[in-house]
Amino acid sequence: MALLKAPHLAKLTEFAQRVATERKADVPLFDPASGGVNSKVLLLLESPGPASSGSGLNSPDNDDPTAANVFAAMAEAGLSRRVSLSWNVVPWYLSGREPSPADLRAAVPYLVELLRMLTALKAVVVLGRPAGTGWTLSGRGHKLKVFNAPHPSPLSINRDRAGRWPQLVDACRQAAKAAE
Repeated sequence: MALLKAPHLAKLTEFAQRVATERKADVPLFDPASGGVNSKVLLLLESPGPASSGSGLNSPDNDDPTAANVFAAMAEAGLSRRVSLSWNVVPWYLSGREPSPADLRAAVPYLVELLRMLTALKAVVVLGRPAGTGWTLSGRGHKLKVFNAPHPSPLSINRDRAGRWPQLVDACRQAAKAAE
């Protein structure tokens, strides 16, 4: 937690805290083990779980099955934590529901602001349909390579593990190559 004020993370920590204040909602902080503002790959999920009940970080180290799948897919693909950053298209907790069109529209300015902070960014891995919709609303005009993958939750991956897991790993692998 002391690393939240480290040079690669301080600006992002302030950003996440401001979003939480503005939205009056739980917003997890960025993972200190990530590349922070120097990240070359953004892993974009749909929305977080409650920050107050877990680590308070958006991290593949979290103790939940979605994070475990992200961690395993990144490892299998060779995508280093030091060059990547996890975030959510809707960065605040939505009480366990999927983002609505209004949620996605409200989140657009925050994702655009984040993208401006990530000046070394080369690729985005869009994880799932809601993240894809949010990316379509927010990511246009950025010269980034975009790789689509299924959401890493067990509910998504386990519906067709033989088909979906390789898609997830391949998107991470392509992003890792784009970051070289």
